[in-house]
Amino acid sequence: MRRPIKRAVFFTSLCCVSWVLASDHHRGLPSLDTPESLLVRTLDAIRAERLDLALARSDTLVRRQPDFRLAQLVRGDILLAQTGRLDRFAGPRSTDPRAGGLRDEARARLKRFAQDPPQDLIPRNLLLPPSDATAVFLVDSRASRLYVFRLDGGVWRLSGDHYVSIGLNGTDKQSEGDQRTPLGVYTLVSRIDHVDPYYGKVAYPLNYPNEWDVREGRHGHGIWIHGTPMDTYSRPPRTSNGCVVLPNEDMDTLQPLFQTGKTQVVVSDSLDWVTRPAADSIRQSLAKAVDSWKTDWSSNDMDRYLSHYSDEFRNGNQDLQGWETDKRRVAKGKTWIKVGTSELSMLMVPGQKNLAVVDFQQDYESNNLSNHMHKRQYWKLEDGLWKIVFEGVPKLS
Repeated sequence: MRRPIKRAVFFTSLCCVSWVLASDHHRGLPSLDTPESLLVRTLDAIRAERLDLALARSDTLVRRQPDFRLAQLVRGDILLAQTGRLDRFAGPRSTDPRAGGLRDEARARLKRFAQDPPQDLIPRNLLLPPSDATAVFLVDSRASRLYVFRLDGGVWRLSGDHYVSIGLNGTDKQSEGDQRTPLGVYTLVSRIDHVDPYYGKVAYPLNYPNEWDVREGRHGHGIWIHGTPMDTYSRPPRTSNGCVVLPNEDMDTLQPLFQTGKTQVVVSDSLDWVTRPAADSIRQSLAKAVDSWKTDWSSNDMDRYLSHYSDEFRNGNQDLQGWETDKRRVAKGKTWIKVGTSELSMLMVPGQKNLAVVDFQQDYESNNLSNHMHKRQYWKLEDGLWKIVFEGVPKLS
């Protein structure tokens, strides 16, 4: 007779999150269309102490995805549990540092299926994404998840989510070699095919350090979204040198949505999900501030125009005083100014309090100059008023 598995031994040590799967509040078990969903069904069978069913599901999984290391580990533990020789999840491998990473991966994947992403809420960052983008990607590093939002009937809606790995030392990258993933709003700037097999089939560099990173003194390079080594289905949550890493299968799925020079990636420690009216309120107040800035500049009233700039304003080596001096000098030669904006987008910046990045196409005309440019501003909410703390052109290289 097989010795029964003990909840306090294998199931509880697996990661405790599995208890949520047994509650009345979970989303229901996923269909068997992905390796991740089949893994969750395997773990649910373990929760129910149905080891024969768990083994059958894990056999199916490893046949389909033999390079899924977590799946191989779970299958091995099921076999050990049937003999009664298993004292904890990945127990016999406790001296192997890789076991801890696989436990973390199990936790992250189970949490995803414990509860649906909130369909009636939206990340606070997502105020007004670019209207010509096919998708916006938001990374929740604590959840090891990348959420995909697409435009549907004029509204940005969640269309899917994927497991990801981030930097070995977490987030908030500050310097070269710190093995952290940066927090912020980034753009895919290029596509690299025929990349080293370690990075999967294809890689998409991000524009780190962006203009805000440069302003804040952050440095480093080579932050990409890329796949896993060709012999590895997925990696534990914290294993990269700072890149965002997806399984190659998911990279294949998302490639049609990646637009170099357009697609924006919001990387956050943890997404703040809010109601759409709450996000609309922030969007409307910021849009009103941008419109007021444009109107006051067009009036050629420098006092009104400069009132929109924060005391914390910096643009490269130029602070607010230098900016004001230049603007007043230029204004002396103007008899009229007309400023138009189009293709407005607004996103809240992760890791910062009440900071938003605003992009638009600017059409400027005056009695002695006219130009058209892509402008980027960072606006900060100060004492209830939006103020500009940076203004320039996007850093997209």
